[in-house]
Amino acid sequence: MKKISIFILAALLLSACASKERDQFQEKLAARLATDPDLKDYNLDPEEVAECVTSQIAKTLPGFRGTPARKPYWEAYLAFESARNSDEALAAVRQYKDVFGSEQKASAAAMNITQYIMACMGKLIESAHPVTKPES
Repeated sequence: MKKISIFILAALLLSACASKERDQFQEKLAARLATDPDLKDYNLDPEEVAECVTSQIAKTLPGFRGTPARKPYWEAYLAFESARNSDEALAAVRQYKDVFGSEQKASAAAMNITQYIMACMGKLIESAHPVTKPES
């Protein structure tokens, strides 16, 4: 019984540590989105969009939420999001190429952030303003 308790406690601690990077990415993204004029135009909450994007990215990662295997991916996404110019973005892609398998795949992952933002914005706009069908 003691061993099971220790195992559960260790799993919870690992889960909490591994999700720190995910939370940091989501916070960084929400801060950037807070200044996005499109979000303001459509009255979208940057936190909601960032949460949606983070969830979409999480679906592409190996393992499940909180597993240590995801930590390098979240570190990479945080680095991609933290890049302030193209040189920093390229450096981040090169730094995390081994995580994704190649420089091309790391670059694609970095560019996917924008695609996820657009998809999540569309989804949130649609849910806030559902299209009604005309009556026959």
